[in-house]
Amino acid sequence: MARKSGHFYIDETCIACGACDHACPGKVDAIYRVEGDFLGRLAIRIEDCIDCAICVPLCPVDCIHDGRAEGVVEGAGGYTKIKALQAWADNRNKD
Repeated sequence: MARKSGHFYIDETCIACGACDHACPGKVDAIYRVEGDFLGRLAIRIEDCIDCAICVPLCPVDCIHDGRAEGVVEGAGGYTKIKALQAWADNRNKD
């Protein structure tokens, strides 16, 4: 079975307010703080994201984007590429 990959990402303008994290449905819990990021920015675990977009309107700095709408599903998203971020998160979770 192919692994699901979500479409939303958080870019580098995140101010770490946590509004998106609180909005993410409890059983989904796809948003997390990037470990080691000195600003405490958040990221979306795209393999867990269900594309509900509840977090998008709550972001005060509009840093959550739909890669499908921007044509970057396989391309750049914020400070890392979406697929690179997924690989990075997978590697971090193994440690």
